[in-house]
Order: sequence, then C-alpha cells, then structure tokens
Amino acid sequence: MISFDFFFVPPRFSFAVSDTEYLVTFAVMLSVALIISSLASSVRLQAKIASHRERRTALLYAMSRDLSATRGEEPILRAAIKHLYEVFDSPCVILLPDERGKIAFPNTKSQFGSLHGADLAIAQWVHDHGTPAGRATDTLPASDTLYWPLGGSEQTLGVIAILPTDPRRVFAPEQQRLLQLFANQIGLCLERVRLAAQAQDSLLRVEAERLRNTLLSAISHDLRTPLAAIVGAAGALSSDTWQLDEAARKELAETIKDEAAYMSRLVNKVLEMARLESGTIALNREWQTLEELVGAALNELGSQLIHHPVVSRVPADLALIFVDGLMIQSVLVNLLENAVKYTPSGGGIEITAEEETAGVIVSVADSGPGLASGEEKRVFDKFYRTQRESGNLGVGLGLAICRAIVDAHGGRIWVEHGPTGGAVFRLLIPRHASPPRVGVEDDTETAAYG
Repeated sequence: MISFDFFFVPPRFSFAVSDTEYLVTFAVMLSVALIISSLASSVRLQAKIASHRERRTALLYAMSRDLSATRGEEPILRAAIKHLYEVFDSPCVILLPDERGKIAFPNTKSQFGSLHGADLAIAQWVHDHGTPAGRATDTLPASDTLYWPLGGSEQTLGVIAILPTDPRRVFAPEQQRLLQLFANQIGLCLERVRLAAQAQDSLLRVEAERLRNTLLSAISHDLRTPLAAIVGAAGALSSDTWQLDEAARKELAETIKDEAAYMSRLVNKVLEMARLESGTIALNREWQTLEELVGAALNELGSQLIHHPVVSRVPADLALIFVDGLMIQSVLVNLLENAVKYTPSGGGIEITAEEETAGVIVSVADSGPGLASGEEKRVFDKFYRTQRESGNLGVGLGLAICRAIVDAHGGRIWVEHGPTGGAVFRLLIPRHASPPRVGVEDDTETAAYG
C-alpha cells in the first residue's frame, strides 16, 4: 500500500495524497493484506503442527515396530532405551521393581545411552504415586533428572529416569506429550510380555495336570487287570480247598510271572519317559552291530513272540552304527511289542534293515489291521491309543519313547501302510564318519523266531 502511494498516487514520489478517494483504496488494500497474512500464518502454523504430528507418529511407529518384534522383557527394555535416547538426545534408564516391589537398577549389561546414578528414592516415590517427579515438576524440582511413571493398564510397572542434556528436547510441550506416549507404549509392551509369560505358565500347569490325570487313569486301569490275575493265581496256589495238579500249579505260577513282568515293563516305560523328557540322560554311544541289538530285543520279549513268527533280515555286511545300544534296543522292543499287540495269533512279524546315504533304515512290519487314515503322526504322541487298541492293555507310551530316543540320536521315525496290510514302522539311524564294517560272506541273513 505504501509503495502504491509513493509511486503511483499523485503527487508521485511522495506520501502526500491529493485525492481522498485513494484513502478508501488504501483501506481496502490494507484489509486484504491483513486477511491474507492472517490466513497464511494460520496455514503455516497448521503445517508446522502437522509436521510435528507426522514426526511423532513416525517415532512412535518405529518404536512400536521394534518392540512388537522383540520377545522377552530385557530385549524390550534395551530397544526402548535406544529409542528414548535417539528421540530426546538424553541418557535414560528404565527402573523396574523387584519381587518385593522395591525399585532397583537393572541387572543387565549397560548399553549406549544408558543413565547411571539415578536416585532410587525418587524413582520409588514416582512408582508408588504414579506421578512425575524431578526436574521441571512440582515434586523435587531441584533434581537434575526427570522421573516419569511407566504406566500399565492397571498399575505402574516402573519408572523412566531421563537426564536432559538439552531442556528443549525434553520439556517442550510437544516433547512432553511424546514422552507420555512413549511411556504408555513401553508399559503396554512390558505388560504384554508378562501376560504372555503368565499365560504360558498357566498352560504348562494345565497340560501337566492333564498329563498327570491321564497317566494315573491309564496306569490304574492297566495295573488293575494284571494285579487281579496275580491275586487270583496266588490265592489259588495258597488255598487248601483246591486240589491242584502239578500242571495247574505251573500254569498259575507262569501267570503270576507274566503279569508281574508286564507290570514291571509298564512302570519302566513311565520312568523311562520321565527321564527322557527331563533331558538329563546322556547318550552312551558306542559302535554296535544292528544284528546283535535285534537279537537282544527278541530274546528280551521271550514268550510274547511264541504265537508270532518273526523273520529278521539284516545284511551281514551292514556298517556298524554309533548309538546307545540299550536305548536302541529299547526302541526295537517297543516296536516289536506294538507289532505283537496288533498282529493276530499266528501272524508274522518282519524286521529288515538297509543302508542308504543318510544312514541305516530299520523297518518293523506287522500283519495286523493297519492304521486308520490320519493316525500316522498321532501314534507317536504320549498316551495316544487307537480305536483298535481299546481292548488291549497299555498306556500309549511305547511309541512316544521310541520317538524321543530316535530324536536324541538325531534320527527319524515314522510309520507307513504295509503293501499287503498292516503297518510298517521305520526308523532312520544317521550315518557317522568312517564306520567299520562287519561280515562280508552273505548279503542277507534270515533267522526265524517263534
């Protein structure tokens, strides 16, 4: 307006006005200029606010992304301190209460940006009252450090202690709101981790209780039958009212022996499963011949194989296997017991072995009804029993023990449907470097048992 008056309004090159109509023009021009400048200032302010909000959103997103991808309380705290230091350019530390509710320094390795020497008494007050204290607050403002509560959904989880190196980076209103958002986000992440840990503990307790109840139910059911047979046979032997001949007495004694042996095997399976799951058993690996392990397993079963002819086809020149012999023998015993359980009287059982690039594959095939569709993987679960097994004794631990032992050796066990019926259980014993070899006279040795 002044330039227009000086250069274009007569008299030119002066601020004098000869015509009063120009005063109206000047007033309109001044009003328009003031309105435009006001609008431009408002737009500039809104752009600045939007820029701050965008920056705050980006910072929150970056921290939320890192925290959500982190598992465990300690990694979350380390990621939070890293972001707090980057945003506020000030050393900081997150103080959490111990089991007694007392604020303590973190028992972890220090990292870049960590604050040392925070006042635990002030931090304890902030934790107990849920109110900021320290520098630039109404509580203990003489302190150099700002203490900010780390709030959860129901209670204060800890305290953020931050030592400002540039007060504007921490105490500006926008930065205060950002610090509050950071504290809420960190608190929610800590709460999420703790709730997840509690849920996992609860799930483990429920699962342990379920397994305990299942085990007690299965053992009580499977021990009742042999105990009844033992009590009945022992009562008959000790009774004076029954006149038993020598053959009957021998049969009753054999019954007691067989049922007691079954009970012993059942208890041993439970103990063996417990030892395997505890992870405290070390493998006593030695070079073993598979033929000897198969023979030992067949001899251990003894009378159970009387009505089931077993054919063993193990190549005589098969490489030695580097395994824990007793454990692999236990695997073979459990597989043979499983085959006996499903094979009708007179049905055959076949054991074969072949050497491949990955190692030695041992197969145990029965001539029973086979598995139903979908049971190929479930049969190795603890306490799982197929529908066809309802009339047989057993707690469903034999195949679970087999899988645990084979996994400990780094091998694999699976089941397939037999080509002519029945089921074929195969286990892969991994190869080890430079195994010695045995016998080279015959390709295959066939032995019949039963």
